[in-house]
Amino acid sequence: MGKKSAHTGMSPKDRSINMMDKFITKNQNKEKNQPFRSSIRKDPNIPIHLWPLKDQIEYWETRTDADRFDDKYPVYSFWITAVEKLSNVHPTFFVDKLAKLKELVQQMYDSKVTPKAAIDVLKKHGMY
Repeated sequence: MGKKSAHTGMSPKDRSINMMDKFITKNQNKEKNQPFRSSIRKDPNIPIHLWPLKDQIEYWETRTDADRFDDKYPVYSFWITAVEKLSNVHPTFFVDKLAKLKELVQQMYDSKVTPKAAIDVLKKHGMY
């Protein structure tokens, strides 16, 4: 007597086609359940750390001092707070003197002067 279920009735070609179909459907179902991943590309809407490495290096090497200033001090209040801390002057005295030099200080911020350089200019105008 022969072995049980030795003959399934399918040719080897049909059996291999069925196995390949199962494999393809299994992989398609896996891909459906994966979360969406955006392709890596240089786009202002995508964070820089997701850009291709070549584009990241180019971006960081071509940055200017003005770009760095804008990153560190996006608004005037951040910049004036940094100037006040570096000046080591009493806050009320600083505010009183600042009221007299408001236009000068605003021009320094607009021209993207660093807080250390701003302190040097303010010293010349009697801040200390």
